[in-house]
Amino acid sequence: MSSEFNIYSSIAYGNELRRLLNSNHISYGEVDSVLKEKGVFVGDNDKEVTVPLLSATLLTPDEFLKLIENNFNRESRPKVKPLLSLELAEKGLDWISPLKKLLLTEDFQMLSSKGNEKFVTEPTIVVEGKKITISYSIMREDFSRDFLQRELIFNGEITIEQQGNSLKLDRSSTHSSKGIEAVNKKINSRIAKILSDSKLVSDTKPQQITFGSFTNEERVRFFKRLTAGFPKYLLLGTVNDIEISLDKNAPPLPDDPQISWMKQAVRRLKIDGERLNDIFLISDEQYYKYYYILRIDITFPFKEGANSGECHISFSFSHSERSKKNIASSELIFDCVKTTYKNTANSDAKKIVTTAINKAVRSLIEEKYELLLSERNAK
Repeated sequence: MSSEFNIYSSIAYGNELRRLLNSNHISYGEVDSVLKEKGVFVGDNDKEVTVPLLSATLLTPDEFLKLIENNFNRESRPKVKPLLSLELAEKGLDWISPLKKLLLTEDFQMLSSKGNEKFVTEPTIVVEGKKITISYSIMREDFSRDFLQRELIFNGEITIEQQGNSLKLDRSSTHSSKGIEAVNKKINSRIAKILSDSKLVSDTKPQQITFGSFTNEERVRFFKRLTAGFPKYLLLGTVNDIEISLDKNAPPLPDDPQISWMKQAVRRLKIDGERLNDIFLISDEQYYKYYYILRIDITFPFKEGANSGECHISFSFSHSERSKKNIASSELIFDCVKTTYKNTANSDAKKIVTTAINKAVRSLIEEKYELLLSERNAK
């Protein structure tokens, strides 16, 4: 008899349910959302508060299934980590051959020996002109170590590309699960080390943009500037919503009545994009030091060749969800939540559009980050 847990005919309860709800598989927002659907509203959506409440209610099979499916849909959606460009030491250098020879060697341990994942497709290097693509897929068994027994496949991809005779190597890392993200991080670190040891790159600047790369004030300005879009591809964007959290390490909130009420009442705040300009926390820079942005969702009109429409991009920090201990090292990521087309587009056209959007967003991020660094250095 199979020991597999059937989510369509079974439901968790008691300790098993609490263990699942407290795990990283289920987000804070998903627990809070189910509570609201059941008519339970709480001011604090911390799991220490919401999980006992949801565990004490009668969770229906449909609600349980929704929690699991929401998690899978969120995790399997491709997320892009915009790595900063590497600078070649001089023109005409062969940076591809060392990577082909030294990167994916037999002694390179990419998966944890203690994990529950294995490669379905091993990482391979594909060279197209001055571009390298590394693609692979992983199967994860025992999707939730709590009790769900499933096999899920996730894909990962890393690209490195030299534009023309430019010295810049543009890089991108795409993952669809935490396991893929960890493998990508190992591969990217090895790439940087090989190029550095071979004296092919001229700088040793940080490879990624992290939460700790900004002050609170810089982080708000950076995210607001992302709405500007990127010439020719992404037009001026509209903020859908923005999620912020008060910084406990910031100076004490002033006694100004406009903000002092938040001292004990608010930890985390989600702001509707339509009301953004009316919210003093966002419009008035004097308040930027008191909070940090966790996520911002922006809809950009786009145009790529004969195709046009809108793309909904979510910017956030990987592992930022309540992981206060490691929040400084959490890395900036973005994912395209939804793309709509003005006219019908075939599958090939959609792939071209997706690639163009991802490239434009990466360029937008690097442009605004470099602007911020130049402003910082000018002080």
